[in-house]
Amino acid sequence: MSLKSEAKRPTGKSPRETGGPVVKTGPTAGQNRSRNQDGRWRAKRSDAGKKRGRSEG
Repeated sequence: MSLKSEAKRPTGKSPRETGGPVVKTGPTAGQNRSRNQDGRWRAKRSDAGKKRGRSEG
């Protein structure tokens, strides 16, 4: 049996209760990271920290 299958999110528990990773920057800095529906920790958006402007091209 692999440990990965047991590392899935327990039902009914929040990421704060399960001791998830802490967000370093952004509007939710200092809070625990949330999870996707499949149980993986949510990643930051790929466009985080980039300027909002016209794309050149």
